[in-house]
Amino acid sequence: MMFNKISTQDDVQELMKKFGSFHDSCIKELRYISGGYVSKGYSDQNRPMYPLNSKRSVNIIFQSQNADYSVIEMKFDYIQKLNLVPRNEDYDCVIYDASLVKIGDLFYWSEWGDFKIEDIINENRTWISSKEVHWRQLPEEFLGDKLIYNDFT
Repeated sequence: MMFNKISTQDDVQELMKKFGSFHDSCIKELRYISGGYVSKGYSDQNRPMYPLNSKRSVNIIFQSQNADYSVIEMKFDYIQKLNLVPRNEDYDCVIYDASLVKIGDLFYWSEWGDFKIEDIINENRTWISSKEVHWRQLPEEFLGDKLIYNDFT
């Protein structure tokens, strides 16, 4: 399953069409990879660190009730900001509309339509900005509550 790179407005429109503008979808899960790490050392007190956030990559699994593609994964590379504001269990997590726009050198995805740059100050909702965006369809076997990013079990 290869990722599709988003470069143009046509690429954005294709994703929005295939995933129904994210209407009646939800964020199922996400994963962040910084690029920084600590390696095994020569002793317990001497572990070398690679201290740079060289990747800054976020992958998000979205599931939809009504879109042509029921499950997609989006990959945001070289993120500048992830503003995650999940609703608590008293409210639904349904995305009714979403935006994906390029402003300057950054792409912005938001859980609301008609995104404007000033929204990042005014809206206390989930959005992400990154230099690169990719996406791919996942098989319907990825529907449901089973964890996808589950490396430890």
